[in-house]
Amino acid sequence: MLRASALTLTLLAGGRAYGAEPSPSTATPTTTTSASSATDAEIDEHVAQGHRLYQLGRYQEAIAEYRRAYELRADPPFLFQIAESYRQLGATEQALFYYDRYLAGAADGPDRDAAEERVSELERLRARPAVAATPPGLIAAPGIGAGAKAPTPLWRRWWVWTAVGAAVAAGVTAAALAGRSESSVPTTDLGNKKFF
Repeated sequence: MLRASALTLTLLAGGRAYGAEPSPSTATPTTTTSASSATDAEIDEHVAQGHRLYQLGRYQEAIAEYRRAYELRADPPFLFQIAESYRQLGATEQALFYYDRYLAGAADGPDRDAAEERVSELERLRARPAVAATPPGLIAAPGIGAGAKAPTPLWRRWWVWTAVGAAVAAGVTAAALAGRSESSVPTTDLGNKKFF
């Protein structure tokens, strides 16, 4: 009896669920069209905001907008915009990564020549960081390569300041001791005795 009731309820629930589903022939194509147009509008909004932020020099925020647009639609021009923003920030490795992704995804994209030019420029900069880090008019010290650490200046070493502090302390102590005189103690008939 209990099994029959459970079976009846299951069949009724299944029938309602089946009857509630729209058949593929009755589904309206405007639902998918409106969803894609909403997505396109959101993408356009992110791209426009990214362009505005890029023009204002707020590259980190522009990158976030271009990434959001790329998440919604994997379109290679968004990768180019991300790479351009990283290049403006001076983040060579990230810029090269996104230029490479753009070149791989857009075989004949409109910005392909610009991307290849920027990649070669960034590769040249990456190859000679020691020369780029040297201020104009100065020659890099011999033996200092791209990965070598520059020697610490003398005034930044701890033992120099310890020696200076010890010398000052010794000078102050010597001056204090030299300033004391024993003649300031009054003499008595019993000799030079201090009473205090």
